[in-house]
Amino acid sequence: MTVFIDDINMPVINEWGDQITNEIVRQMIEQRGFYSLDRPGDFSTIMDIQMLSAMIHPGGGRNDIPNRLKRHLSIFNCTLPSNNSIDQIFKSIGVGYFSPSRFEEDVVQIIPLLVPLTRVFWQNVKIKMLPTPANFHYVFNLRDLSRIWEGVLKVKSEECNTVDQVLKLWCHECTRVIADRFTVEKDKIWFLTRMRIDAEFYLEELYDHFPEEASYWVDFLRDAPEPMEDDDEDISLEPPKIYEEIPSFEFVRSKVMFFMSQFNEYIRGLNMDLVFFSDALKHLMIISRILSNPRGNALLVGVGGSGKQSLTRLASFIAGYKFFQITLTRSYNTGNLTDDLKFMYRTSGLEGSGMTFIFTDNEIKEESFLEFINNILSSGEIANLFAKDEMDEIYNELIPIMKKQQPRRPPTQENLYDFFITRARSNLHIALCFSPVGEKFRLRSLKFPGLISGCIIDWFQKWPIDACVAVSRHYLGELELICSDKVKDQVVDIMSWIHESVQDACFSYYDRFRRLTFVTPKSLIAFLESYKILYKQKQNHIVIMSERMSSGLDKLDEAGASVSVLKKDLVEMNKVIALATSEAEEVLATVEQSKGAAEIVKVEVAQKKGSAEVLVKNISAVKQVAEAKLEKALPALEEAEAALKTIKAADIATVRKLGKPPYLITLIMDCVCILFRRQIKPIRPDTEKTFIQSSWDESLKVMSDTSFLRKIVEYPTDLINAEMVDMMIPYFQYP
Repeated sequence: MTVFIDDINMPVINEWGDQITNEIVRQMIEQRGFYSLDRPGDFSTIMDIQMLSAMIHPGGGRNDIPNRLKRHLSIFNCTLPSNNSIDQIFKSIGVGYFSPSRFEEDVVQIIPLLVPLTRVFWQNVKIKMLPTPANFHYVFNLRDLSRIWEGVLKVKSEECNTVDQVLKLWCHECTRVIADRFTVEKDKIWFLTRMRIDAEFYLEELYDHFPEEASYWVDFLRDAPEPMEDDDEDISLEPPKIYEEIPSFEFVRSKVMFFMSQFNEYIRGLNMDLVFFSDALKHLMIISRILSNPRGNALLVGVGGSGKQSLTRLASFIAGYKFFQITLTRSYNTGNLTDDLKFMYRTSGLEGSGMTFIFTDNEIKEESFLEFINNILSSGEIANLFAKDEMDEIYNELIPIMKKQQPRRPPTQENLYDFFITRARSNLHIALCFSPVGEKFRLRSLKFPGLISGCIIDWFQKWPIDACVAVSRHYLGELELICSDKVKDQVVDIMSWIHESVQDACFSYYDRFRRLTFVTPKSLIAFLESYKILYKQKQNHIVIMSERMSSGLDKLDEAGASVSVLKKDLVEMNKVIALATSEAEEVLATVEQSKGAAEIVKVEVAQKKGSAEVLVKNISAVKQVAEAKLEKALPALEEAEAALKTIKAADIATVRKLGKPPYLITLIMDCVCILFRRQIKPIRPDTEKTFIQSSWDESLKVMSDTSFLRKIVEYPTDLINAEMVDMMIPYFQYP
């Protein structure tokens, strides 16, 4: 048996300088076996084992293997092929595809010039852009050349029939494979400058066709064909994937907006609301290009909120792929991950459906998760992923599929497994969405080199100011601000300005205190959402307060009008009461006089019993006179009672609710208290009114009686005595 160990230098070195895994390998080579863990002391000898291993050159943060293990191995340094060999390889591929039978003569003639140009340009970038602790992913190998030519070979003759288009395509592929991983703008500027220098040297007179501006090529611009009645059932109605140059960003934006509406319609639970500013549109086209290639895997690096996951989902939907993302729970472990990987391998390898596995650094619950990802990116397979019975089931389902696609290939287990893995690698696309913040990303990339070498890197830069403005306008565009359009535009601009100023402050804070703080695009979106919520809350609060104020003012106006009406009524009622009071006083005076005369007569009758007959006649005469006068006084008394009956309970309630009643009302109520024999305040002068102080508190108690109005109307006038009259006389004399 031959055992192959890839990346043998990957195990972590412990604090004693050992690599535990490699020590076990060394033990097996030296002693030809292991000691049994089940039965201590028993040694299991392993015969006929041959060890093969591979590793990258140590250095740059990569470990070396121990010398005690290295002495047992024959070391071969695998250098890169020579320049002539590289040119011969890619020239055969390029010239074979761009043949005169497929393309125009001008296009065919320029391909041999692009082969050495691509290789020299790649070598110049490799020499200049060296890996550093900050740019550890600046690692370039032959995979880059393969990916460049893979993108170039995707084009058809109808979309690339001139030298200008060939050079645009070549620049686009070089930029996508190499320059998209650069972290700073100055590296991209150097890249474009170096590209022009090398192109001018190798293209010579054809350099005049070199493009001045960058172009972008995608394969999702075509519409699906309309079904015809005479079409066969086997004809696909899916949109054709034709790799072509975009006509304009506006056209692509309209297509992408259509795809996003379809995504929201067909994909439940994931409502997508993206703002397709220029950078977002470029990243979407970059991700779409990566996923459209067989074995195309993407490493998307950017801070939180940059849109990595959303753009990947949309690009997968545009490509017609399914996308999968693990559901992280507290109990999620390696076993759950292998179950999810089995599902993805069945979907991509057995069903042959495109699948995008979106994996973020927040989902790395255990570092062992990255071992599975590294194996998929490096070799495309995971050892012992499926049990034997599961593989037998897959083989049985895969036999008719392989016979249909590769009829001359015998369906042995080795061929079936190779067909299954090859098909899964072509259809399964991994999109790693990592954040560059902190040291974890660098350490993981050094421990698992497949993350860098097996992916095309797309580095999400900081959002430009126009992107912040576009996002602010999108989130605040539908918000109804109570202001002019000019002020609303200024609000949108200041939102992006605040975000930029906070970012600058974070940089200054780091320069000054060496403490890292981050303001991500997600912070801007959260800031805009918070502003919308706070604005609506304050707007509702102002509306409620305004309604309350308006209602209060209306109530005050109504109260003022009611008070003015009551004042007029009180004036009229005071006149009536005064008239009735004067008449009542006259009647009372007459009655008192009559009573006094009657008493005198009665005394005289008692004294003069002898003259009873004469006195009876006199008394009868006087009585008749008194009754006549009483009859004259009764109409006045009845009028006074009628005047009292005009007072209603509502009038009394209104007077009782007055916070500061008119002074005349207080005096009237004092008289009422006297009539009802209620206690009033001691007589004290009121300097403001130039009269005595009123007993309004006692009056309120009198009026609070529910039968107050009835008591006034039914008041027994016979109970009024001279003392009451004397006490009320000063009130009647008040001016």
